[in-house]
Amino acid sequence: WITDGNYSLVLPVILARATHVVWLDYERPIIMWRVITRSFRRAWTKQEVWPGTGNRETFAQWRDPDHPVLWAWRTFHRRRARYEEAFANPRLAHLAVARLRHPREAEPLVQRLGREIVGG
Repeated sequence: WITDGNYSLVLPVILARATHVVWLDYERPIIMWRVITRSFRRAWTKQEVWPGTGNRETFAQWRDPDHPVLWAWRTFHRRRARYEEAFANPRLAHLAVARLRHPREAEPLVQRLGREIVGG
């Protein structure tokens, strides 16, 4: 199985059963560039956040403290520390954790995991 995101309620169950974790721990400039450009594009084009829901982002929402841009900036260090602490926990020693710090590290990891896990 593959899961993504920060599903805090089920994360302990997922991590207890998982064999591998790919942690996209990109530096703040990369994250901020992505969240700002994505939010700008959505507000400019009126693109739905989740297609079919009518949920659209506006520039006026950027002042909301829970807007993705402000949230990403405000929670960056706290979220990184939380995952560092979690993966240092001896109860998760069974996990093979791949901590990627830059997007260019993803493709080599996908290739390696394909060979190791799938045998391809």
